[in-house]
Amino acid sequence: MLSMLLRSVFLIIFTLLVAGCVATKSTQELVKNNYIKGTITSISKVNGGYVYTITSTDTSNGKLSSAQGFSTKPCNVGDLVYARLNGAKFDYFAILIQGYESIKEPAIIKSYHRSKKNLTADKIPVAESIEF
Repeated sequence: MLSMLLRSVFLIIFTLLVAGCVATKSTQELVKNNYIKGTITSISKVNGGYVYTITSTDTSNGKLSSAQGFSTKPCNVGDLVYARLNGAKFDYFAILIQGYESIKEPAIIKSYHRSKKNLTADKIPVAESIEF
C-alpha cells in the first residue's frame, strides 16, 4: 500500500515537472535593437535638420548594420557616431570621434640596431648558495 502511494506521488511530480518544462519553452520574439554605432557616409540637408546615412562599425548586441534618419545635430561625413533610430528620426545622436575615417596615423615601426658591439656577455653562475 505504501509503495503504491509512493509510486502515485512520484508519477504526479514527474507529470508536473514535464508539463512545467514544456510550458516554459515557449518561443520568444527577438527584440531588435534600434541603436547604431558607425560612420556617417552621406548627408542631405532638409528643412530644420539633416538626413544622415550611417554604416555600422559595430554590430554586437543586436545593433543595426546600417541606418538612415533625420537629426538636427550638425555632423560631417566620416564622423563616428552613436545613435538611436526611432522611426525615421534619430532621437539620440552623439558624435564619438569627429573625422574618424580621415584619421590615418602612420604605423609605428620600431627598429632595433643590434650588432655584436651592443651584445653583452653575461657570465653564467657556477654555484649558488642560499642561506635561511
